[in-house]
Amino acid sequence: MARILIVDDEPDMRLAVRNVLKLRGYEIAEAGDGPTALELAKASRPDLVLLDMRLPGMDGIEVLSGLKKIDDTVPVVMITGYGHIQSAVDVMKLGASEYLQKPFENAQLVETVKRFAHPAARPASAHPAPVSVPVRPEPAPAPAVQPAAEPALAAPVPAAPRRRSPLLVPALALAALLAGFLLYRQAAAGAAYYKEYPGVAANISALVWAEGKLFAGDWLTQAVYVYAPGKDGLRLESTFPLEKTHISGLAAAGDTLYVADSWKKTIEARRIEPGLPLVRSFPAPGKVSALYYDGEYLWTCDSEGNAVLRRPDSELTPSVSFKLPEKPDQIFKDKGYLWAAVSATGKLYRHKLDDGLTLDGVFTLKTARTGYPLSAFAWREGRLWFARDGLGVVFESGKGELVKE
Repeated sequence: MARILIVDDEPDMRLAVRNVLKLRGYEIAEAGDGPTALELAKASRPDLVLLDMRLPGMDGIEVLSGLKKIDDTVPVVMITGYGHIQSAVDVMKLGASEYLQKPFENAQLVETVKRFAHPAARPASAHPAPVSVPVRPEPAPAPAVQPAAEPALAAPVPAAPRRRSPLLVPALALAALLAGFLLYRQAAAGAAYYKEYPGVAANISALVWAEGKLFAGDWLTQAVYVYAPGKDGLRLESTFPLEKTHISGLAAAGDTLYVADSWKKTIEARRIEPGLPLVRSFPAPGKVSALYYDGEYLWTCDSEGNAVLRRPDSELTPSVSFKLPEKPDQIFKDKGYLWAAVSATGKLYRHKLDDGLTLDGVFTLKTARTGYPLSAFAWREGRLWFARDGLGVVFESGKGELVKE
């Protein structure tokens, strides 16, 4: 039977969890703090760790990081007594398999343990050898061509001036003023646009538009959902379970969907067709938390803020690298900027596309959703699309939703 390590500073909580799991035959070890938990993990190599988020001295995220250094394949379920985990996506990207919120039912605990406490199912090595299959990249767009200067025209022969009616001048001025007002009102309405699409996946960690459809990766259910926009909202068109893939980033390049798994430290290339069949798995040097394809390069960014431009070839060859100070969870590149989002702060960071990706602005979202951190975003035709972890809603808004600090 699987060995389970319970890490919680509350003796009553450890007792309750131990009793539930011992009745089902599991071997139990306990720790009331982080250092003790790490010592037990080194000595006994548990098959599952139930780790409380709030511990004295060494908090749950620090313990999680230490556990992954001891054994990067051990499943860890985070337990929180807060009304939410503010950084659920961040915790997942550090290697947690799932989280439970106190108080939880015994049946919920048992079901979660059954899902992850399988010693025979854990791989002997972190990364299987990749299959050498070339990935067909999207052809790079042709560089923009600057239009040639217009040739100088011969000066026209001035015509005799025409006298205007005295009533025509104010009428023209009024028409111009009205047209300007209407354009301003239309632009203002576009900036203030805001719409919510409920009934979608609740733990979205990545969003990407491809072929007019919205691909959403859910890190908790380990699935990619494809939504088609319509008059009534977003309609679920397809669901692709990706077993044992902790989705931390998505990028679409032609008929290829790149999927980042920060836990396994891999980037998967999957063909966009029924089933999302795996083409190849690339080992990544760090915990890749975000992906974006700009038509020429695949941008990757890890949990330490290392951004790398890679060619979408058979090796994902690195080309240029940058360092972002904010360690983003999601990135997006448009014509003028690189945008980055951090779920823990709920902020968007705008960088110039210069040699150092200079920070150009920091933004918060005007519409607050306390307890539901920003977990994914994308731009599409001047509209911001984003999701909040645990809420089950996708948001669409104009630029008026961004408040610059």
